[in-house]
Amino acid sequence: MLVTLSQKIGSRTFSLQCEDALEAQGKFLLDLFRDTEEKAGFLEPGMKIQIGWSILFVHQQDESNVHILAPDYASDPFGRTTEDLSATLSVQLAQNQVLKLAGAQGETALFQDTLIASERGLEAERIYLERTENREGGISGWYLGPAESEPVEQSELRRYYVYQLFNRRPGALQVLALPKGYVAVLDGEHLEALLDGDDRKVWPADN
Repeated sequence: MLVTLSQKIGSRTFSLQCEDALEAQGKFLLDLFRDTEEKAGFLEPGMKIQIGWSILFVHQQDESNVHILAPDYASDPFGRTTEDLSATLSVQLAQNQVLKLAGAQGETALFQDTLIASERGLEAERIYLERTENREGGISGWYLGPAESEPVEQSELRRYYVYQLFNRRPGALQVLALPKGYVAVLDGEHLEALLDGDDRKVWPADN
């Protein structure tokens, strides 16, 4: 169920919508907007603010009310926005949880960055993702491939936007804040294992 959360920031009331299970994350986001306005000054209508993997928009409804909007990842995040921030918040929460499991410092991959994947990888039951380079110039540095398959040929590789995983392999989004060198293995949409840059398994711990 969607809930609407509001907070008075300066002379205006900022509001956002999200699933009720994400209420704590929504409140944290409103606090972040409050802190940003206190430190950086008045948040102008139309302003874009990066929050982890996503970008949020300051949408002025009238003199006293502001709605926080997000790109619409289900359709066209470059051309459409939505009042429902559930996708932005749920992915950010999942990425934070994976970083905690790995004990790693995050390196953001924005929704508009690109990754390399094979079609077989996107359709395989078990997949692995490896960050082979640092994020630069809109390139996330991530590769996605099948965990159990014949070697992938160069001709099979395609470049995708990160946001396209939202509809193709949503579970993969949870690992994309891991830094260069990390490898993640997923079984279906569920995280199976994490390895660091030295090829050591950091999660789950061996008993």
